[in-house]
Amino acid sequence: MKKLGAALALLISTSVLADGLSYHREHRMTLPGSGHSWGFVGLDPTRPYLFVARRENGLMVFDVQHQRAVKTVAQSEGANGVVFVPELDRVFVLNTDGSLGVVQLSTLKPLKRIAVAQSNLNSAVYEPSTGKVIIVSGRRADRSTLFEFDPKQERITGVHELAVKKIDPLLLKGDGSFFLPMRDEGQVARYSASTFAVLDTWQFADCPKPSALAQDVARQRLFVACRGDVPVLIVADRETGEVKAKLPIGRDVNAVAYDKQHHRVLIPSGVDANLRVIDQQDADHYALATTVSTLPMAYNMAFDPQRQRVYLPAMDFNQPAPSKAEPKPDPQFQADTFSLTTLALD
Repeated sequence: MKKLGAALALLISTSVLADGLSYHREHRMTLPGSGHSWGFVGLDPTRPYLFVARRENGLMVFDVQHQRAVKTVAQSEGANGVVFVPELDRVFVLNTDGSLGVVQLSTLKPLKRIAVAQSNLNSAVYEPSTGKVIIVSGRRADRSTLFEFDPKQERITGVHELAVKKIDPLLLKGDGSFFLPMRDEGQVARYSASTFAVLDTWQFADCPKPSALAQDVARQRLFVACRGDVPVLIVADRETGEVKAKLPIGRDVNAVAYDKQHHRVLIPSGVDANLRVIDQQDADHYALATTVSTLPMAYNMAFDPQRQRVYLPAMDFNQPAPSKAEPKPDPQFQADTFSLTTLALD
């Protein structure tokens, strides 16, 4: 009876939490800059700063606590993403020209640029068990490259060519391996971070284009955002790849986050201009809690679990009509409209 009572108390507590908490817009700050696109955003692990890779507008550092721009890092034009190695007082900047910028994290002083590839670097992770930074190249026809970078020696120590058209951001499993989503090949693979051997390869039904990944380590669940005509979130076992749940999500999802404090999955869609908040009822049962309006083009996201905030960049744009010459024209962004929206948990 005691166990039953404890279980009922937990269920009631969880229900109140699920029903009582939601996100609202706390701030929206518009910042100057030319009408260019942007890349990824990353939270400084040492202080309340958000690093925003604004490509041609450089790497902007934003104080999320005081809602103000701190500075744009000097010599950072072409910034597409960042990876932090705080124990070395470094942030490494992935650039659209294929170089890797080295910046002192504490002072935001640029130190050097290291030539890595001939064109765009897309994303990177710092893998602490090996001490490597693993860098992902941008789309290159039908091949992609993973670079091993030694952040102490500041040099490339390994290059791995993969027959993969585009690799979305990697997800560290936490055991010396990492998950690698292969959007165009319809697969998610797991690689060893030390040998780069393929450990697992999974293909999920109704998931033609796996993109963004997140995970619940405690409950051994992997969350896979799947693009396609009918976009879904796949919840799979992290060890076996067995599908445990499947839910509809928004279109062209580029980022997913898991809030382990409140057992929620956060999924923004820039196409649908919203953030879906999905409640995790237990390891294998999920339900949509709420959908929060955002802005069109708010497709990249940084989730701050300590402050319970979501940060979403976006920009005003015009979308030219398709033509024979350009069946899928790029949007035309408007200068001085770049914004950062902060969503806070009630």
